[in-house]
Amino acid sequence: QLVLSEPQFSAFRGQECIFSKVSGDPQAGDLSVYPASALPALCQPGDLLELLYLGPSEPPPPPHWAVYVGGGQVIHLHQGQIRQDSLYQAAAGDAGRVVSSWYRYRPLLAELVVQNACGHLGLKSPDVCWTNSESFAAWCRFGKREFKAGGELQPPAGAQPRHQYYLKIHLAGGEAHTLRFHSLEDLIREKRRIDASSQLRVIQELALVDDKE
Repeated sequence: QLVLSEPQFSAFRGQECIFSKVSGDPQAGDLSVYPASALPALCQPGDLLELLYLGPSEPPPPPHWAVYVGGGQVIHLHQGQIRQDSLYQAAAGDAGRVVSSWYRYRPLLAELVVQNACGHLGLKSPDVCWTNSESFAAWCRFGKREFKAGGELQPPAGAQPRHQYYLKIHLAGGEAHTLRFHSLEDLIREKRRIDASSQLRVIQELALVDDKE
Protein backbone atom coordinates (compact mmCIF):
# COMPACT_ATOMS: atom_id res chain seq x y z
CA GLN A 1 0.00 0.00 0.00
CA LEU A 2 1.25 3.46 -0.94
CA VAL A 3 0.06 6.88 0.13
CA LEU A 4 0.95 9.64 -2.34
CA SER A 5 1.41 13.36 -2.06
CA GLU A 6 -0.63 14.49 -5.05
CA PRO A 7 -3.23 17.02 -6.20
CA GLN A 8 -6.77 16.54 -4.93
CA PHE A 9 -9.81 17.67 -6.89
CA SER A 10 -13.54 17.98 -6.87
CA ALA A 11 -15.59 18.90 -9.92
CA PHE A 12 -19.05 20.37 -10.38
CA ARG A 13 -21.65 20.76 -13.12
CA GLY A 14 -23.37 23.89 -11.96
CA GLN A 15 -23.87 23.20 -8.27
CA GLU A 16 -23.92 19.41 -8.62
CA CYS A 17 -20.77 17.59 -7.51
CA ILE A 18 -19.86 15.13 -10.28
CA PHE A 19 -16.35 14.11 -9.21
CA SER A 20 -14.44 13.87 -5.95
CA LYS A 21 -10.88 12.84 -5.31
CA VAL A 22 -10.46 14.25 -1.82
CA SER A 23 -9.00 12.47 1.19
CA GLY A 24 -11.57 12.15 3.93
CA ASP A 25 -14.50 11.98 1.50
CA PRO A 26 -16.12 8.61 2.27
CA GLN A 27 -17.67 8.36 -1.20
CA ALA A 28 -14.29 8.84 -2.90
CA GLY A 29 -13.02 5.83 -0.98
CA ASP A 30 -9.45 4.92 -0.23
CA LEU A 31 -6.92 7.02 -2.16
CA SER A 32 -4.09 4.62 -1.35
CA VAL A 33 -2.21 3.01 -4.23
CA TYR A 34 -1.37 -0.68 -4.47
CA PRO A 35 1.13 -2.75 -6.46
CA ALA A 36 -0.26 -3.82 -9.84
CA SER A 37 -0.03 -7.46 -8.76
CA ALA A 38 -2.48 -6.78 -5.90
CA LEU A 39 -5.17 -5.02 -7.96
CA PRO A 40 -7.10 -8.05 -9.36
CA ALA A 41 -8.06 -9.03 -5.80
CA LEU A 42 -9.42 -5.53 -5.15
CA CYS A 43 -11.73 -5.05 -8.13
CA GLN A 44 -14.62 -6.62 -10.04
CA PRO A 45 -15.39 -6.64 -13.77
CA GLY A 46 -16.72 -3.21 -14.72
CA ASP A 47 -14.58 -1.35 -12.21
CA LEU A 48 -12.37 1.56 -13.28
CA LEU A 49 -8.66 1.54 -12.50
CA GLU A 50 -6.19 4.39 -12.37
CA LEU A 51 -2.69 3.13 -13.20
CA LEU A 52 0.32 5.15 -12.09
CA TYR A 53 3.94 5.19 -13.21
CA LEU A 54 6.03 5.98 -10.15
CA GLY A 55 9.48 5.77 -11.71
CA PRO A 56 11.63 8.72 -12.82
CA SER A 57 10.22 10.51 -15.85
CA GLU A 58 10.46 14.04 -17.21
CA PRO A 59 7.78 15.12 -17.60
CA PRO A 60 5.85 12.49 -15.61
CA PRO A 61 2.96 10.93 -17.58
CA PRO A 62 -0.61 11.59 -16.46
CA PRO A 63 -2.43 8.73 -14.70
CA HIS A 64 -3.73 6.07 -17.08
CA TRP A 65 -7.31 4.81 -16.74
CA ALA A 66 -8.63 1.40 -17.76
CA VAL A 67 -11.75 -0.77 -17.47
CA TYR A 68 -11.23 -4.02 -15.61
CA VAL A 69 -12.97 -6.84 -17.49
CA GLY A 70 -11.95 -9.80 -15.31
CA GLY A 71 -9.27 -12.46 -15.42
CA GLY A 72 -6.52 -9.93 -14.80
CA GLN A 73 -7.36 -8.14 -18.08
CA VAL A 74 -8.19 -4.50 -18.81
CA ILE A 75 -9.47 -2.61 -21.84
CA HIS A 76 -8.07 0.88 -22.28
CA LEU A 77 -7.31 3.67 -24.73
CA HIS A 78 -3.57 3.58 -25.34
CA GLN A 79 -1.69 5.59 -27.96
CA GLY A 80 -4.77 6.20 -30.06
CA GLN A 81 -6.04 2.61 -29.98
CA ILE A 82 -8.54 0.78 -27.79
CA ARG A 83 -6.90 -2.47 -26.79
CA GLN A 84 -7.00 -5.28 -24.27
CA ASP A 85 -3.94 -6.06 -22.17
CA SER A 86 -3.09 -7.76 -18.93
CA LEU A 87 -3.42 -5.40 -16.00
CA TYR A 88 0.28 -5.78 -15.25
CA GLN A 89 1.26 -4.85 -18.83
CA ALA A 90 -1.07 -1.83 -18.85
CA ALA A 91 0.35 -0.65 -15.52
CA ALA A 92 3.93 -1.04 -16.80
CA GLY A 93 4.62 -3.11 -13.70
CA ASP A 94 4.01 -0.25 -11.28
CA ALA A 95 0.93 0.55 -9.23
CA GLY A 96 -2.69 1.61 -9.33
CA ARG A 97 -6.01 1.87 -7.52
CA VAL A 98 -9.73 1.33 -7.99
CA VAL A 99 -11.42 4.65 -8.85
CA SER A 100 -14.96 3.56 -9.73
CA SER A 101 -16.49 5.85 -7.10
CA TRP A 102 -14.68 9.07 -8.02
CA TYR A 103 -17.28 10.16 -10.57
CA ARG A 104 -20.69 10.67 -8.96
CA TYR A 105 -22.80 9.63 -11.94
CA ARG A 106 -25.01 6.55 -11.63
CA PRO A 107 -23.01 3.60 -13.07
CA LEU A 108 -24.34 1.19 -15.63
CA LEU A 109 -24.67 -2.49 -14.77
CA ALA A 110 -21.26 -4.16 -14.70
CA GLU A 111 -22.17 -6.33 -17.70
CA LEU A 112 -22.95 -3.22 -19.74
CA VAL A 113 -19.70 -1.53 -18.69
CA VAL A 114 -17.71 -4.51 -19.93
CA GLN A 115 -19.86 -4.66 -23.07
CA ASN A 116 -19.18 -1.00 -23.81
CA ALA A 117 -15.44 -1.55 -23.49
CA CYS A 118 -15.36 -4.78 -25.51
CA GLY A 119 -17.55 -3.30 -28.23
CA HIS A 120 -14.83 -0.78 -29.12
CA LEU A 121 -11.82 -3.10 -29.10
CA GLY A 122 -9.49 -2.45 -32.02
CA LEU A 123 -10.81 1.04 -32.73
CA LYS A 124 -8.02 3.40 -33.79
CA SER A 125 -7.57 7.10 -34.41
CA PRO A 126 -9.17 9.00 -36.11
CA ASP A 127 -12.24 6.87 -35.33
CA VAL A 128 -11.70 7.10 -31.57
CA CYS A 129 -14.00 9.78 -30.12
CA TRP A 130 -12.31 10.13 -26.72
CA THR A 131 -9.32 12.36 -26.12
CA ASN A 132 -7.75 10.38 -23.27
CA SER A 133 -7.91 7.10 -21.35
CA GLU A 134 -9.93 8.60 -18.48
CA SER A 135 -12.71 9.85 -20.72
CA PHE A 136 -12.98 6.47 -22.47
CA ALA A 137 -13.05 4.46 -19.24
CA ALA A 138 -15.58 6.81 -17.63
CA TRP A 139 -17.82 6.67 -20.71
CA CYS A 140 -17.80 2.87 -20.56
CA ARG A 141 -18.95 2.92 -16.94
CA PHE A 142 -21.45 5.79 -17.01
CA GLY A 143 -22.51 6.06 -20.66
CA LYS A 144 -22.51 9.87 -20.59
CA ARG A 145 -22.06 11.54 -24.00
CA GLU A 146 -20.23 14.41 -22.27
CA PHE A 147 -17.16 12.16 -21.93
CA LYS A 148 -16.82 12.04 -25.73
CA ALA A 149 -14.93 14.68 -27.69
CA GLY A 150 -17.47 17.31 -28.70
CA GLY A 151 -20.17 15.45 -26.79
CA GLU A 152 -21.68 18.47 -25.04
CA LEU A 153 -25.02 19.72 -26.32
CA GLN A 154 -24.25 23.02 -28.01
CA PRO A 155 -26.38 26.11 -27.20
CA PRO A 156 -27.93 28.17 -30.00
CA ALA A 157 -25.66 30.72 -31.64
CA GLY A 158 -25.00 33.63 -29.31
CA ALA A 159 -26.45 31.90 -26.26
CA GLN A 160 -24.52 31.04 -23.13
CA PRO A 161 -23.83 27.35 -22.38
CA ARG A 162 -26.64 25.82 -20.37
CA HIS A 163 -24.24 24.37 -17.81
CA GLN A 164 -20.81 25.42 -16.62
CA TYR A 165 -18.25 23.06 -15.16
CA TYR A 166 -15.99 23.94 -12.25
CA LEU A 167 -12.78 22.22 -11.18
CA LYS A 168 -11.87 22.83 -7.55
CA ILE A 169 -8.21 22.22 -6.76
CA HIS A 170 -7.77 21.59 -3.04
CA LEU A 171 -4.62 23.22 -1.65
CA ALA A 172 -2.77 22.94 1.63
CA GLY A 173 -4.28 24.62 4.65
CA GLY A 174 -7.85 24.09 3.50
CA GLU A 175 -7.58 26.60 0.66
CA ALA A 176 -8.83 25.91 -2.84
CA HIS A 177 -8.55 27.32 -6.36
CA THR A 178 -11.48 27.01 -8.78
CA LEU A 179 -11.35 26.94 -12.59
CA ARG A 180 -14.35 27.23 -14.94
CA PHE A 181 -14.95 25.29 -18.17
CA HIS A 182 -17.63 25.04 -20.83
CA SER A 183 -17.28 21.27 -21.26
CA LEU A 184 -16.45 18.19 -19.20
CA GLU A 185 -13.87 17.28 -21.85
CA ASP A 186 -11.94 20.50 -21.19
CA LEU A 187 -12.19 20.03 -17.42
CA ILE A 188 -10.77 16.50 -17.60
CA ARG A 189 -7.97 17.65 -19.89
CA GLU A 190 -6.91 20.35 -17.41
CA LYS A 191 -7.21 18.02 -14.41
CA ARG A 192 -4.94 15.52 -16.13
CA ARG A 193 -2.45 18.24 -17.04
CA ILE A 194 -2.23 19.27 -13.40
CA ASP A 195 -1.86 15.63 -12.35
CA ALA A 196 1.00 15.15 -14.81
CA SER A 197 2.82 18.32 -13.85
CA SER A 198 2.67 17.54 -10.12
CA GLN A 199 5.39 15.06 -9.23
CA LEU A 200 3.94 12.11 -7.38
CA ARG A 201 5.91 11.50 -4.23
CA VAL A 202 5.68 8.40 -2.12
CA ILE A 203 5.38 9.42 1.52
CA GLN A 204 4.59 6.03 3.00
CA GLU A 205 5.33 2.56 1.70
CA LEU A 206 4.08 -0.65 3.20
CA ALA A 207 5.02 -4.06 1.83
CA LEU A 208 5.41 -3.07 -1.83
CA VAL A 209 6.35 -6.31 -3.56
CA ASP A 210 7.80 -6.29 -7.07
CA ASP A 211 6.20 -9.53 -8.26
CA LYS A 212 6.77 -9.86 -12.01
CA GLU A 213 5.79 -13.47 -12.33
